[in-house]
Amino acid sequence: MPIYEYECGSCGTVFDLMVSRAKAKQKPACASCGSKQTQRIMSGFFGRRASGDGAESSSIGSACVGCTASSCAGCTK
Repeated sequence: MPIYEYECGSCGTVFDLMVSRAKAKQKPACASCGSKQTQRIMSGFFGRRASGDGAESSSIGSACVGCTASSCAGCTK
């Protein structure tokens, strides 16, 4: 089962929840206040990108948590 990240529209809490794909479009109750005004958000992730010489260099995605951009194209973070 995948882990999805949600944000509460009432209190602003961001929380993770393991949800089956069949129930992924349902809105879960907020883990903090219990509100059903939640929405699934794009999760950030952490990875490594090779610098070309075989050494790992910069992290990818770690600064994207909470980003509101509709696309990662052209992102400089």
